[in-house]
Amino acid sequence: MSIDVRRSPGWLPPLVAVLMIGALVAGTAPAVLDGLRDAPAELVIVSGVEDGEGGARQAVIDLWNQSHPDKRARIELVAGSADEQHGAMVRFAKGEEDVKADILNLDVTAVAEFAEFGYIAEWPAGEAPRRVLADLMAKPRESCYYDGRLWGLPFNSDAGVLFARRSLLVPTPATTPTAFSWDEISGQQPAQGSTQLSAAYAGQLDGYEGLTVNAVEALWAAEPARARPAPLGVPTDPGVWSAAVNRLYGQSGERVIDPSSTTYRETGTSDQFLRKKIVFMRNWPVAYRSLVEASDQSAAVAAADIVMTPLPGPAVLGGQNLAVVAGSTRGDDARELIEFLAGEPSQRLLMQIGGFAAATGATYDRPEIKAAHPYAETIRSAIATSRQRPQTPYYPRFSEELRRIVTEIRAKRDRAVPEDLEQRLTDAAEGRLPPR
Repeated sequence: MSIDVRRSPGWLPPLVAVLMIGALVAGTAPAVLDGLRDAPAELVIVSGVEDGEGGARQAVIDLWNQSHPDKRARIELVAGSADEQHGAMVRFAKGEEDVKADILNLDVTAVAEFAEFGYIAEWPAGEAPRRVLADLMAKPRESCYYDGRLWGLPFNSDAGVLFARRSLLVPTPATTPTAFSWDEISGQQPAQGSTQLSAAYAGQLDGYEGLTVNAVEALWAAEPARARPAPLGVPTDPGVWSAAVNRLYGQSGERVIDPSSTTYRETGTSDQFLRKKIVFMRNWPVAYRSLVEASDQSAAVAAADIVMTPLPGPAVLGGQNLAVVAGSTRGDDARELIEFLAGEPSQRLLMQIGGFAAATGATYDRPEIKAAHPYAETIRSAIATSRQRPQTPYYPRFSEELRRIVTEIRAKRDRAVPEDLEQRLTDAAEGRLPPR
């Protein structure tokens, strides 16, 4: 009995195929393998864990990889606290990790430090991405410069905003409010004996960078108008500091500030807002989606019940900037990728999918952005009027010292301000304080 083996065109008997493969490996295969070895490895972006939704950052990386198969990229995530992530970024910049990084996704406050100490590469003179820079809003663009030189471009921007629950406002507003003064916020404190509401307002006062942000915003709000910014980026007048600390923590007998705010980070504040324990909260715009899409749908806030306005005072500029690691051997490819990620199409996708605040102004005019983010104009306004925290290579130490001073003032019954406040902040900003 014979067996009919149907062969496709080009089919080869097994022995012949093996012999040909052997010849290929012995002859032409080395050239192919050399080509594979010569192909550049993936560009590596080191970043903290994404705080947006829907894997938006990976989505824009996927788009890059589809259009640049010879320059593929991936994100290397760094977990842990802000201090732990900062330490990891330094190690990656120094080449002390097993993975070799090409790009760092830095908090805007870290640009000065990483530039000053040679961890990141300056954008080559004469090669500034003029089109991308022109599309950026002024404040995110300014955050990319240190010492008059360009060091990177934004992955996303950010600025603090005020959230209110319309249904808890007394009286219920007939139209959507566009702003609240601090007096109006204070006026919503619950009556003594009320059990539903804990307080009118909550921020983030746990002992981390969030306390610095809230304190700086309180200082700016308490500061009289001035023609030029304070030399240290924050006022040093004792009266301003006393007023700011009173605003942060409230005063005896009041129920303006949630007393548990000293344990809150962003998620803790959002939880209180979801539970209807506070009327107002200070948070970042990305919190909007987490409120209306809460995992516990019984606790989710109806979009119509959320009011988002600018803070009653200047907001701190947040966000992250992408910079090329000084030791990367693929600087040109890395800068091309950074330009792609900072461009308007990528910024639009990051905002639409992930809720990240775009750094490009035109993004906020897009119909799809307005549909997905009813308060897009509020976010743009908050960024446009925001301020940077002090640009110093020693920012982590400055931030730590500022929090220490705030804590000292709060602990005193009369909220007295240390006489050496200005000197301590100056020493911290200039790197003259020893690490604690």
